[in-house]
Amino acid sequence: MNGGVKSVYGAPMKSWLLSILFGVCMVAALTPVSAKNPLVETVIQCPAEGEAAEPPNFDGNDCRTIPYWEVDPQGRHLWIKASVRPDEALLASEKPLGFYIFGKTSSEVYLNGHPLGKNGIPAATKQGETPGRIDSVFFIPRDTLIDGNNVFAIRMSAHHGFLRFRYPLQRIVFGEYADPTFLILDAYWPSLIPFGALVTGFLYFAAASVTTRFRPDNTLLALVSFFAASQLFTEIYRGLVPYLYPVHEWRMLLVVLFSAGFGLCLVGHVVERFLTRRHGLIFGFATLATATGVIMAPGFDGKGGLAILIPAIISAGITGLAAYRRQPLALVYFITLSLFATTVVVFPDRFLDTLFFYEVAALLLVLFVAQAFALARERARLEDEQARSRQLALSLERANQAGGAASIKISSAGKIDVVAAQDIAHCKGAGDYVEICLKDGREILHNGSLSQLEEALPATFLRVHRSYLVNTDYVRSLTRKNTGVGALRLTTDAEIPVSRRIMPKVRSALA
Repeated sequence: MNGGVKSVYGAPMKSWLLSILFGVCMVAALTPVSAKNPLVETVIQCPAEGEAAEPPNFDGNDCRTIPYWEVDPQGRHLWIKASVRPDEALLASEKPLGFYIFGKTSSEVYLNGHPLGKNGIPAATKQGETPGRIDSVFFIPRDTLIDGNNVFAIRMSAHHGFLRFRYPLQRIVFGEYADPTFLILDAYWPSLIPFGALVTGFLYFAAASVTTRFRPDNTLLALVSFFAASQLFTEIYRGLVPYLYPVHEWRMLLVVLFSAGFGLCLVGHVVERFLTRRHGLIFGFATLATATGVIMAPGFDGKGGLAILIPAIISAGITGLAAYRRQPLALVYFITLSLFATTVVVFPDRFLDTLFFYEVAALLLVLFVAQAFALARERARLEDEQARSRQLALSLERANQAGGAASIKISSAGKIDVVAAQDIAHCKGAGDYVEICLKDGREILHNGSLSQLEEALPATFLRVHRSYLVNTDYVRSLTRKNTGVGALRLTTDAEIPVSRRIMPKVRSALA
Protein backbone atom coordinates (compact mmCIF):
# COMPACT_ATOMS: atom_id res chain seq x y z
CA MET A 1 0.00 0.00 0.00
CA ASN A 2 2.76 2.46 0.93
CA GLY A 3 4.62 1.69 -2.24
CA GLY A 4 1.54 2.55 -4.30
CA VAL A 5 1.13 5.89 -2.58
CA LYS A 6 4.74 6.80 -3.23
CA SER A 7 4.37 6.07 -6.92
CA VAL A 8 1.34 8.37 -7.10
CA TYR A 9 3.14 11.17 -5.31
CA GLY A 10 6.53 10.58 -6.91
CA ALA A 11 8.21 13.97 -7.32
CA PRO A 12 10.01 13.26 -10.63
CA MET A 13 6.82 12.11 -12.36
CA LYS A 14 4.80 15.09 -11.12
CA SER A 15 7.55 17.56 -11.97
CA TRP A 16 7.82 16.24 -15.53
CA LEU A 17 4.04 16.30 -16.01
CA LEU A 18 3.74 19.82 -14.58
CA SER A 19 6.54 21.16 -16.78
CA ILE A 20 4.79 19.91 -19.93
CA LEU A 21 1.41 21.24 -18.76
CA PHE A 22 2.76 24.68 -17.99
CA GLY A 23 4.75 24.72 -21.23
CA VAL A 24 1.59 24.10 -23.25
CA CYS A 25 -0.32 26.80 -21.35
CA MET A 26 2.45 29.37 -21.77
CA VAL A 27 2.78 28.69 -25.51
CA ALA A 28 -0.97 29.20 -25.89
CA ALA A 29 -0.89 32.37 -23.81
CA LEU A 30 2.12 33.82 -25.62
CA THR A 31 0.83 33.22 -29.14
CA PRO A 32 1.25 36.63 -30.78
CA VAL A 33 -1.83 38.57 -31.88
CA SER A 34 -1.35 40.41 -35.16
CA ALA A 35 -2.11 44.13 -35.11
CA LYS A 36 -4.32 45.06 -38.06
CA ASN A 37 -4.32 48.77 -37.32
CA PRO A 38 -1.32 51.14 -37.26
CA LEU A 39 -0.50 52.80 -33.95
CA VAL A 40 0.22 56.50 -33.64
CA GLU A 41 3.62 56.62 -31.93
CA THR A 42 4.39 60.35 -31.48
CA VAL A 43 2.22 63.44 -31.10
CA ILE A 44 2.60 67.18 -30.56
CA GLN A 45 1.07 68.34 -27.28
CA CYS A 46 -0.05 71.90 -26.50
CA PRO A 47 -2.02 73.36 -23.57
CA ALA A 48 -5.56 74.49 -24.41
CA GLU A 49 -6.35 78.17 -23.85
CA GLY A 50 -9.63 78.58 -21.95
CA GLU A 51 -12.35 76.48 -23.51
CA ALA A 52 -10.36 76.48 -26.81
CA ALA A 53 -13.09 75.25 -29.15
CA GLU A 54 -10.80 75.44 -32.21
CA PRO A 55 -7.50 73.58 -32.75
CA PRO A 56 -4.32 75.68 -32.33
CA ASN A 57 -1.52 75.86 -34.92
CA PHE A 58 0.71 73.56 -32.74
CA ASP A 59 3.86 75.66 -33.27
CA GLY A 60 3.87 77.63 -30.01
CA ASN A 61 6.75 77.67 -27.57
CA ASP A 62 4.72 75.69 -25.05
CA CYS A 63 4.11 72.83 -27.53
CA ARG A 64 6.36 69.78 -27.57
CA THR A 65 6.71 66.48 -29.42
CA ILE A 66 6.33 63.43 -27.16
CA PRO A 67 5.44 59.71 -27.38
CA TYR A 68 1.69 59.19 -27.17
CA TRP A 69 1.97 57.30 -23.86
CA GLU A 70 3.40 60.42 -22.17
CA VAL A 71 0.24 62.43 -22.93
CA ASP A 72 -1.39 63.18 -19.57
CA PRO A 73 -4.82 64.86 -19.60
CA GLN A 74 -5.44 64.18 -15.89
CA GLY A 75 -6.46 67.45 -14.28
CA ARG A 76 -5.50 69.28 -17.49
CA HIS A 77 -7.03 70.67 -20.67
CA LEU A 78 -4.85 70.18 -23.73
CA TRP A 79 -4.59 69.61 -27.47
CA ILE A 80 -2.55 66.96 -29.25
CA LYS A 81 -1.72 66.60 -32.93
CA ALA A 82 -1.18 63.22 -34.61
CA SER A 83 -0.08 62.84 -38.24
CA VAL A 84 -0.99 59.57 -39.97
CA ARG A 85 -0.25 58.35 -43.49
CA PRO A 86 -2.91 55.70 -44.21
CA ASP A 87 -1.85 52.37 -45.63
CA GLU A 88 -2.69 52.03 -49.34
CA ALA A 89 -4.41 48.69 -48.80
CA LEU A 90 -6.51 50.23 -46.04
CA LEU A 91 -7.56 53.11 -48.28
CA ALA A 92 -8.30 50.76 -51.18
CA SER A 93 -10.70 48.66 -49.11
CA GLU A 94 -14.36 49.56 -48.99
CA LYS A 95 -14.63 49.03 -45.25
CA PRO A 96 -15.45 52.03 -43.05
CA LEU A 97 -12.54 53.67 -41.27
CA GLY A 98 -12.21 54.78 -37.68
CA PHE A 99 -9.92 56.65 -35.30
CA TYR A 100 -9.54 55.02 -31.87
CA ILE A 101 -8.55 56.51 -28.52
CA PHE A 102 -8.04 54.10 -25.61
CA GLY A 103 -7.46 55.82 -22.29
CA LYS A 104 -8.65 57.89 -19.36
CA THR A 105 -9.92 61.01 -21.12
CA SER A 106 -12.80 62.92 -22.61
CA SER A 107 -11.98 63.88 -26.18
CA GLU A 108 -13.01 65.86 -29.24
CA VAL A 109 -11.41 64.93 -32.58
CA TYR A 110 -10.80 66.90 -35.82
CA LEU A 111 -9.39 65.41 -39.05
CA ASN A 112 -7.76 67.85 -41.45
CA GLY A 113 -9.87 70.60 -39.86
CA HIS A 114 -13.16 68.67 -40.07
CA PRO A 115 -14.83 67.70 -36.76
CA LEU A 116 -15.28 63.93 -36.31
CA GLY A 117 -17.13 64.00 -33.00
CA LYS A 118 -16.79 63.94 -29.23
CA ASN A 119 -16.35 61.31 -26.56
CA GLY A 120 -17.88 63.09 -23.59
CA ILE A 121 -17.17 66.81 -23.49
CA PRO A 122 -13.60 67.94 -22.67
CA ALA A 123 -13.32 71.22 -20.75
CA ALA A 124 -10.99 73.36 -18.71
CA THR A 125 -12.78 72.54 -15.44
CA LYS A 126 -14.37 69.53 -13.78
CA GLN A 127 -17.74 71.29 -13.77
CA GLY A 128 -17.62 71.90 -17.50
CA GLU A 129 -16.39 68.42 -18.46
CA THR A 130 -18.60 65.43 -19.21
CA PRO A 131 -16.61 62.18 -18.77
CA GLY A 132 -16.19 60.07 -21.89
CA ARG A 133 -15.84 56.32 -22.33
CA ILE A 134 -12.52 54.66 -21.57
CA ASP A 135 -12.47 53.28 -25.15
CA SER A 136 -13.81 55.35 -28.04
CA VAL A 137 -13.90 55.30 -31.84
CA PHE A 138 -14.66 58.13 -34.30
CA PHE A 139 -16.04 57.37 -37.74
CA ILE A 140 -13.91 58.82 -40.57
CA PRO A 141 -15.74 59.92 -43.73
CA ARG A 142 -13.51 59.12 -46.69
CA ASP A 143 -13.97 62.60 -48.17
CA THR A 144 -12.11 64.07 -45.18
CA LEU A 145 -8.93 62.12 -46.04
CA ILE A 146 -6.16 63.57 -48.21
CA ASP A 147 -3.16 62.06 -49.99
CA GLY A 148 -0.11 62.02 -47.76
CA ASN A 149 -0.16 62.84 -44.06
CA ASN A 150 -3.57 63.31 -42.45
CA VAL A 151 -3.62 65.50 -39.36
CA PHE A 152 -5.75 64.57 -36.33
CA ALA A 153 -6.24 67.33 -33.74
CA ILE A 154 -7.58 66.06 -30.42
CA ARG A 155 -8.80 68.12 -27.48
CA MET A 156 -8.57 66.23 -24.17
CA SER A 157 -9.28 66.56 -20.47
CA ALA A 158 -9.72 64.23 -17.50
CA HIS A 159 -10.85 66.08 -14.38
CA HIS A 160 -13.00 63.33 -12.85
CA GLY A 161 -11.82 60.49 -10.66
CA PHE A 162 -9.72 60.12 -7.52
CA LEU A 163 -6.67 58.17 -8.79
CA ARG A 164 -3.79 59.32 -10.95
CA PHE A 165 -2.48 56.88 -13.56
CA ARG A 166 1.13 56.84 -14.65
CA TYR A 167 0.14 56.32 -18.30
CA PRO A 168 -3.50 57.39 -18.71
CA LEU A 169 -3.42 57.24 -22.53
CA GLN A 170 -3.00 53.65 -23.65
CA ARG A 171 -3.29 53.63 -27.45
CA ILE A 172 -4.17 55.85 -30.44
CA VAL A 173 -5.04 53.82 -33.54
CA PHE A 174 -6.14 54.54 -37.12
CA GLY A 175 -7.79 51.67 -39.00
CA GLU A 176 -10.97 49.83 -39.91
CA TYR A 177 -14.03 50.98 -37.99
CA ALA A 178 -15.39 48.63 -35.31
CA ASP A 179 -16.85 48.76 -31.83
CA PRO A 180 -13.81 49.15 -29.53
CA THR A 181 -15.52 47.06 -26.85
CA PHE A 182 -15.82 44.22 -29.34
CA LEU A 183 -12.14 44.53 -30.26
CA ILE A 184 -11.15 44.22 -26.61
CA LEU A 185 -13.49 41.28 -26.04
CA ASP A 186 -12.08 39.60 -29.15
CA ALA A 187 -8.64 39.70 -27.50
CA TYR A 188 -10.01 38.37 -24.21
CA TRP A 189 -12.35 35.59 -25.34
CA PRO A 190 -9.69 32.79 -25.16
CA SER A 191 -9.54 33.59 -21.42
CA LEU A 192 -12.99 32.03 -21.07
CA ILE A 193 -11.24 28.64 -21.03
CA PRO A 194 -9.19 29.31 -17.86
CA PHE A 195 -12.18 31.22 -16.43
CA GLY A 196 -14.24 28.02 -16.59
CA ALA A 197 -11.41 26.11 -14.92
CA LEU A 198 -11.16 28.71 -12.14
CA VAL A 199 -14.90 28.64 -11.45
CA THR A 200 -14.81 24.84 -11.42
CA GLY A 201 -11.83 24.97 -9.05
CA PHE A 202 -13.71 27.27 -6.70
CA LEU A 203 -16.77 25.00 -6.62
CA TYR A 204 -14.68 21.84 -6.26
CA PHE A 205 -12.47 23.00 -3.41
CA ALA A 206 -15.35 24.79 -1.67
CA ALA A 207 -17.27 21.51 -1.66
CA ALA A 208 -14.15 19.64 -0.54
CA SER A 209 -13.69 22.03 2.39
CA VAL A 210 -17.15 21.05 3.63
CA THR A 211 -17.12 17.33 2.91
CA THR A 212 -13.55 16.38 3.90
CA ARG A 213 -11.40 16.78 6.98
CA PHE A 214 -8.88 19.10 5.20
CA ARG A 215 -11.08 22.17 5.62
CA PRO A 216 -8.49 24.95 6.06
CA ASP A 217 -6.39 23.68 3.17
CA ASN A 218 -9.28 23.30 0.74
CA THR A 219 -10.96 26.52 1.88
CA LEU A 220 -7.83 28.48 1.00
CA LEU A 221 -7.64 26.77 -2.39
CA ALA A 222 -11.29 27.71 -2.96
CA LEU A 223 -10.39 31.33 -2.17
CA VAL A 224 -7.37 31.16 -4.51
CA SER A 225 -9.72 30.06 -7.29
CA PHE A 226 -12.31 32.69 -6.36
CA PHE A 227 -9.87 35.60 -6.41
CA ALA A 228 -8.28 34.45 -9.67
CA ALA A 229 -11.71 34.05 -11.33
CA SER A 230 -12.82 37.45 -9.99
CA GLN A 231 -9.67 39.09 -11.31
CA LEU A 232 -10.18 37.49 -14.73
CA PHE A 233 -13.79 38.68 -14.85
CA THR A 234 -12.64 42.19 -13.90
CA GLU A 235 -10.12 42.10 -16.74
CA ILE A 236 -12.77 40.89 -19.23
CA TYR A 237 -15.30 43.47 -17.99
CA ARG A 238 -13.69 46.12 -20.20
CA GLY A 239 -14.72 44.06 -23.21
CA LEU A 240 -18.28 43.58 -21.94
CA VAL A 241 -19.38 47.05 -20.86
CA PRO A 242 -18.42 50.38 -22.54
CA TYR A 243 -17.98 52.19 -19.23
CA LEU A 244 -17.00 55.83 -18.59
CA TYR A 245 -13.39 56.51 -17.75
CA PRO A 246 -13.93 57.19 -13.97
CA VAL A 247 -15.12 53.56 -13.62
CA HIS A 248 -11.71 52.45 -14.85
CA GLU A 249 -10.17 53.55 -11.57
CA TRP A 250 -12.45 51.21 -9.60
CA ARG A 251 -11.72 48.42 -12.06
CA MET A 252 -7.97 48.80 -11.59
CA LEU A 253 -8.36 48.90 -7.81
CA LEU A 254 -10.32 45.65 -7.97
CA VAL A 255 -7.61 44.04 -10.11
CA VAL A 256 -4.99 44.91 -7.48
CA LEU A 257 -7.29 43.81 -4.64
CA PHE A 258 -8.04 40.45 -6.27
CA SER A 259 -4.35 39.98 -7.10
CA ALA A 260 -3.42 40.56 -3.45
CA GLY A 261 -6.24 38.26 -2.30
CA PHE A 262 -4.99 35.53 -4.62
CA GLY A 263 -1.38 35.94 -3.51
CA LEU A 264 -2.08 35.97 0.23
CA CYS A 265 -4.50 33.02 0.06
CA LEU A 266 -1.83 31.13 -1.89
CA VAL A 267 0.67 31.84 0.88
CA GLY A 268 -1.89 30.76 3.46
CA HIS A 269 -2.51 27.51 1.59
CA VAL A 270 1.22 26.76 1.31
CA VAL A 271 1.81 27.59 4.98
CA GLU A 272 -1.12 25.39 6.05
CA ARG A 273 0.03 22.46 3.93
CA PHE A 274 3.80 22.49 4.43
CA LEU A 275 4.52 24.16 7.79
CA THR A 276 3.73 22.83 11.24
CA ARG A 277 4.36 26.01 13.24
CA ARG A 278 4.75 29.80 13.01
CA HIS A 279 1.81 30.05 10.63
CA GLY A 280 0.80 33.50 11.87
CA LEU A 281 4.35 34.87 11.74
CA ILE A 282 4.98 33.75 8.16
CA PHE A 283 1.57 34.92 6.93
CA GLY A 284 1.99 38.27 8.70
CA PHE A 285 5.38 38.76 7.04
CA ALA A 286 3.90 37.91 3.62
CA THR A 287 1.05 40.36 4.17
CA LEU A 288 3.42 43.17 5.20
CA ALA A 289 5.82 42.52 2.32
CA THR A 290 2.96 42.39 -0.21
CA ALA A 291 1.35 45.59 1.10
CA THR A 292 4.72 47.39 0.99
CA GLY A 293 5.36 46.28 -2.58
CA VAL A 294 1.88 47.32 -3.74
CA ILE A 295 2.21 50.75 -2.13
CA MET A 296 5.70 51.36 -3.55
CA ALA A 297 4.95 50.18 -7.13
CA PRO A 298 4.53 53.16 -9.51
CA GLY A 299 1.72 51.84 -11.77
CA PHE A 300 -1.32 49.64 -11.38
CA ASP A 301 0.14 46.90 -13.58
CA GLY A 302 3.18 46.96 -11.33
CA LYS A 303 1.01 46.88 -8.21
CA GLY A 304 -0.99 43.93 -9.49
CA GLY A 305 2.16 42.10 -10.57
CA LEU A 306 3.91 42.59 -7.21
CA ALA A 307 0.73 41.54 -5.36
CA ILE A 308 1.27 38.15 -7.01
CA LEU A 309 5.07 38.07 -7.33
CA ILE A 310 5.93 38.67 -3.66
CA PRO A 311 3.61 35.93 -2.27
CA ALA A 312 4.76 33.58 -5.06
CA ILE A 313 8.42 34.07 -4.09
CA ILE A 314 7.65 33.52 -0.39
CA SER A 315 5.58 30.44 -1.21
CA ALA A 316 8.33 29.12 -3.50
CA GLY A 317 10.81 29.50 -0.67
CA ILE A 318 8.57 27.54 1.71
CA THR A 319 7.91 24.77 -0.80
CA GLY A 320 11.57 24.65 -1.80
CA LEU A 321 12.49 23.92 1.81
CA ALA A 322 9.66 21.37 2.02
CA ALA A 323 10.89 19.72 -1.20
CA TYR A 324 14.37 19.46 0.33
CA ARG A 325 12.74 17.64 3.23
CA ARG A 326 10.93 15.38 0.74
CA GLN A 327 7.42 16.36 1.76
CA PRO A 328 4.69 15.06 -0.59
CA LEU A 329 3.80 17.42 -3.47
CA ALA A 330 6.37 20.00 -2.34
CA LEU A 331 8.46 19.74 -5.52
CA VAL A 332 5.35 20.16 -7.68
CA TYR A 333 4.42 23.35 -5.81
CA PHE A 334 8.00 24.61 -5.98
CA ILE A 335 8.17 24.23 -9.79
CA THR A 336 4.75 25.86 -10.22
CA LEU A 337 5.49 28.84 -8.01
CA SER A 338 8.94 29.30 -9.53
CA LEU A 339 7.27 29.50 -12.97
CA PHE A 340 4.86 32.07 -11.54
CA ALA A 341 7.68 34.27 -10.32
CA THR A 342 9.68 33.84 -13.52
CA THR A 343 6.83 34.77 -15.86
CA VAL A 344 5.94 37.86 -13.81
CA VAL A 345 9.51 39.10 -14.28
CA VAL A 346 10.06 37.99 -17.90
CA PHE A 347 6.61 38.92 -19.27
CA PRO A 348 5.41 41.81 -17.07
CA ASP A 349 3.20 43.31 -19.79
CA ARG A 350 1.36 40.07 -20.57
CA PHE A 351 1.33 38.27 -17.22
CA LEU A 352 -1.81 39.83 -15.71
CA ASP A 353 -3.66 39.79 -19.04
CA THR A 354 -3.12 36.16 -20.05
CA LEU A 355 -0.31 34.12 -18.47
CA PHE A 356 -1.57 34.42 -14.90
CA PHE A 357 -4.93 32.84 -15.65
CA TYR A 358 -3.51 29.98 -17.71
CA GLU A 359 -0.97 29.17 -15.02
CA VAL A 360 -3.54 29.20 -12.23
CA ALA A 361 -5.80 26.96 -14.32
CA ALA A 362 -2.89 24.58 -14.88
CA LEU A 363 -2.09 24.57 -11.16
CA LEU A 364 -5.69 23.75 -10.29
CA LEU A 365 -5.72 20.93 -12.83
CA VAL A 366 -2.69 19.38 -11.14
CA LEU A 367 -4.31 19.86 -7.74
CA PHE A 368 -7.50 18.17 -8.99
CA VAL A 369 -5.47 15.05 -9.76
CA ALA A 370 -3.51 15.26 -6.52
CA GLN A 371 -6.72 15.70 -4.54
CA ALA A 372 -8.26 12.64 -6.19
CA PHE A 373 -5.28 10.55 -5.15
CA ALA A 374 -5.37 12.04 -1.67
CA LEU A 375 -9.03 11.09 -1.29
CA ALA A 376 -8.28 7.58 -2.52
CA ARG A 377 -5.48 7.30 0.01
CA GLU A 378 -7.74 8.61 2.77
CA ARG A 379 -10.43 6.10 1.85
CA ALA A 380 -7.89 3.26 1.93
CA ARG A 381 -6.65 4.43 5.32
CA LEU A 382 -10.18 4.50 6.71
CA GLU A 383 -10.79 0.96 5.49
CA ASP A 384 -7.51 -0.11 7.08
CA GLU A 385 -8.48 1.48 10.41
CA GLN A 386 -11.89 -0.16 10.29
CA ALA A 387 -10.18 -3.51 9.78
CA ARG A 388 -7.94 -2.78 12.76
CA SER A 389 -10.99 -1.86 14.81
CA ARG A 390 -12.55 -5.22 14.06
CA GLN A 391 -9.27 -6.89 14.91
CA LEU A 392 -9.10 -4.95 18.18
CA ALA A 393 -12.56 -6.08 19.23
CA LEU A 394 -11.68 -9.70 18.47
CA SER A 395 -8.32 -9.51 20.23
CA LEU A 396 -9.79 -7.93 23.35
CA GLU A 397 -12.17 -10.86 23.62
CA ARG A 398 -9.14 -13.15 23.59
CA ALA A 399 -7.08 -11.00 25.95
CA ASN A 400 -7.93 -13.14 28.99
CA GLN A 401 -6.96 -16.37 27.24
CA ALA A 402 -3.46 -17.45 28.12
CA GLY A 403 -2.75 -19.14 24.79
CA GLY A 404 0.74 -20.38 24.12
CA ALA A 405 3.93 -18.63 25.23
CA ALA A 406 4.93 -17.24 21.83
CA SER A 407 8.40 -15.90 21.23
CA ILE A 408 9.81 -13.54 18.63
CA LYS A 409 13.32 -12.80 17.36
CA ILE A 410 14.61 -9.27 17.99
CA SER A 411 17.40 -7.97 15.77
CA SER A 412 19.44 -5.29 17.53
CA ALA A 413 23.05 -4.06 17.54
CA GLY A 414 24.24 -6.81 15.23
CA LYS A 415 22.78 -9.66 17.28
CA ILE A 416 19.50 -11.54 17.54
CA ASP A 417 17.69 -12.07 20.85
CA VAL A 418 14.66 -14.24 21.49
CA VAL A 419 12.02 -12.48 23.61
CA ALA A 420 8.78 -13.96 24.94
CA ALA A 421 5.82 -12.08 23.48
CA GLN A 422 4.05 -12.08 26.85
CA ASP A 423 6.94 -10.02 28.30
CA ILE A 424 6.34 -7.18 25.81
CA ALA A 425 4.03 -4.41 27.10
CA HIS A 426 3.97 -2.19 24.02
CA CYS A 427 5.94 -1.20 20.91
CA LYS A 428 6.58 2.24 19.46
CA GLY A 429 7.51 2.80 15.82
CA ALA A 430 10.43 5.14 15.10
CA GLY A 431 11.05 5.15 11.34
CA ASP A 432 13.02 2.04 10.40
CA TYR A 433 13.32 1.04 14.07
CA VAL A 434 10.92 -0.07 16.79
CA GLU A 435 11.27 0.62 20.50
CA ILE A 436 10.12 -2.53 22.34
CA CYS A 437 9.09 -1.80 25.93
CA LEU A 438 9.11 -4.84 28.26
CA LYS A 439 6.98 -5.33 31.34
CA ASP A 440 9.98 -4.84 33.65
CA GLY A 441 10.69 -1.38 32.19
CA ARG A 442 13.53 -2.37 29.90
CA GLU A 443 13.61 -1.10 26.28
CA ILE A 444 15.02 -2.93 23.28
CA LEU A 445 15.67 -1.32 19.89
CA HIS A 446 14.58 -3.59 17.04
CA ASN A 447 15.84 -3.18 13.45
CA GLY A 448 12.62 -3.34 11.46
CA SER A 449 9.29 -1.66 10.86
CA LEU A 450 6.28 -1.64 13.16
CA SER A 451 4.13 -3.27 10.46
CA GLN A 452 6.55 -6.21 10.16
CA LEU A 453 6.62 -6.65 13.92
CA GLU A 454 2.80 -6.53 14.04
CA GLU A 455 2.63 -9.52 11.69
CA ALA A 456 5.01 -11.51 13.86
CA LEU A 457 3.27 -10.87 17.19
CA PRO A 458 0.21 -12.84 18.40
CA ALA A 459 -3.38 -11.55 18.20
CA THR A 460 -3.26 -10.09 21.71
CA PHE A 461 -1.21 -7.20 20.28
CA LEU A 462 -3.34 -4.36 18.91
CA ARG A 463 -2.41 -1.48 16.57
CA VAL A 464 -4.21 1.34 18.38
CA HIS A 465 -2.29 4.11 16.61
CA ARG A 466 -0.11 4.32 13.52
CA SER A 467 2.96 4.40 15.79
CA TYR A 468 1.90 2.06 18.63
CA LEU A 469 1.26 -1.63 19.23
CA VAL A 470 -0.19 -2.61 22.63
CA ASN A 471 -0.30 -5.95 24.41
CA THR A 472 -3.91 -6.04 25.60
CA ASP A 473 -2.86 -8.19 28.59
CA TYR A 474 -1.38 -5.05 30.10
CA VAL A 475 -4.31 -2.66 29.55
CA ARG A 476 -5.47 -1.06 32.80
CA SER A 477 -7.89 1.68 31.65
CA LEU A 478 -9.10 3.75 28.70
CA THR A 479 -9.77 7.51 28.85
CA ARG A 480 -11.08 9.91 26.24
CA LYS A 481 -9.57 13.39 25.89
CA ASN A 482 -11.36 16.60 24.85
CA THR A 483 -9.79 16.43 21.40
CA GLY A 484 -11.58 13.14 20.69
CA VAL A 485 -8.49 10.95 20.86
CA GLY A 486 -8.06 8.38 23.63
CA ALA A 487 -5.33 7.08 25.87
CA LEU A 488 -4.70 3.58 27.16
CA ARG A 489 -3.11 3.32 30.60
CA LEU A 490 -1.02 0.15 30.94
CA THR A 491 -0.07 -1.73 34.09
CA THR A 492 3.49 -0.53 33.42
CA ASP A 493 2.17 3.05 33.93
CA ALA A 494 2.82 3.83 30.26
CA GLU A 495 0.17 5.96 28.50
CA ILE A 496 -0.50 5.03 24.88
CA PRO A 497 -2.46 7.32 22.48
CA VAL A 498 -5.48 5.86 20.70
CA SER A 499 -6.53 7.12 17.25
CA ARG A 500 -9.77 9.14 17.22
CA ARG A 501 -11.30 6.96 14.51
CA ILE A 502 -10.98 3.67 16.41
CA MET A 503 -11.82 5.08 19.84
CA PRO A 504 -15.49 3.92 19.70
CA LYS A 505 -14.44 0.35 18.90
CA VAL A 506 -11.87 0.31 21.71
CA ARG A 507 -14.36 1.69 24.25
CA SER A 508 -17.03 -0.79 23.15
CA ALA A 509 -14.67 -3.75 23.33
CA LEU A 510 -13.31 -2.82 26.77
CA ALA A 511 -16.82 -2.21 28.12
